[in-house]
Amino acid sequence: MDWLMGKSKAKPNGKKPAAEEKKMYLEPEYAKSRITDVGFKELVVLPREIDLNEWLASNTTTFFHHVNLQYSTISEFCTGEACQTMAVCNTQYYWYDERGKKVKCTAPQYVDFVMSSVQKLVTDEDVFPTKYGTSLPWCWNHVKER
Repeated sequence: MDWLMGKSKAKPNGKKPAAEEKKMYLEPEYAKSRITDVGFKELVVLPREIDLNEWLASNTTTFFHHVNLQYSTISEFCTGEACQTMAVCNTQYYWYDERGKKVKCTAPQYVDFVMSSVQKLVTDEDVFPTKYGTSLPWCWNHVKER
């Protein structure tokens, strides 16, 4: 079972695995391409015939899911022991609980609190309705088209 858990390079039949295949995305010609070479304004333009509030709601939930995926790729490296506080440069971040009490927590705990709060918000049918014919709540009305 060690091979299954990644503790051994040998396969169950005792043979060594084939040489690792070349990862094209690590090759210099591909690695030098950057996402900043794309025109971001073109990526986020409001499509014709789409309601601005619907578009914002859809992109907000999609953005949340992408952030969640991104964090999942580094979460194994940012443990409570490795990242004992949520800090950037000289700024320490604290979580405030539902009673407004400041809570010192590890970076993974902080991210979990944030992601859980956002998850609760984006799955709230009163804020982001998903049923056909349901209009967005009044709080979205302050968003105006430019």
